[in-house]
Amino acid sequence: MKITNEIYTNLNLANENDRGDNLIIDFVISSLLGVLVAWLTFYDLISAIAVYYIVRFFYYFIFEMYTGRTLGKYQTQTMVIDKDGYIPSKIQLIIRTLSRFVSVFSGISDDEKAIHDYTSNTFVIKDKKLKKIEFKQPLIFLFHQTILVYFAYYFYDKPRQAFIDVFVLVLLILAILSGFVMIFRKLSRNSSTDNSAN
Repeated sequence: MKITNEIYTNLNLANENDRGDNLIIDFVISSLLGVLVAWLTFYDLISAIAVYYIVRFFYYFIFEMYTGRTLGKYQTQTMVIDKDGYIPSKIQLIIRTLSRFVSVFSGISDDEKAIHDYTSNTFVIKDKKLKKIEFKQPLIFLFHQTILVYFAYYFYDKPRQAFIDVFVLVLLILAILSGFVMIFRKLSRNSSTDNSAN
């Protein structure tokens, strides 16, 4: 997707970076919720996959229906609107959410709208006046912790581990430690910036 603001000049469309952040944040959160609910209600693989997609559908649909924003859009100060600048109708949001699951290739388009924007006749705009809530760093931290807890449970449940299991665990621990280092560096940079501003 290439945002030039030349086609839709009356709108301040969200740029590629904001759309990418929306995708990552919302995909991770909706997928974690989907996997959790699917795991709690697991009967067979087909029903688990169906539950996973139903949960992800409702994540997008409910957030965008009530606020015009998903959690990713709170991070990037973006919002989904219809052609008149209002929160889209329920039908538009159903079409948008269903087509979102097949619009993986929207990122390679040279147009300013993703497939799910086209099919629902909606736009994602940037508005610096919208409330911003930081989700990216806590989400990365939560993701690392979830992986660590899963592998701790996995190894606790099995009395003898194969070499590959131990190797994967060491790699995951290193990934988690690198996540901690990244968070602490960012915090120290922010505190030094705040101190120099004073």
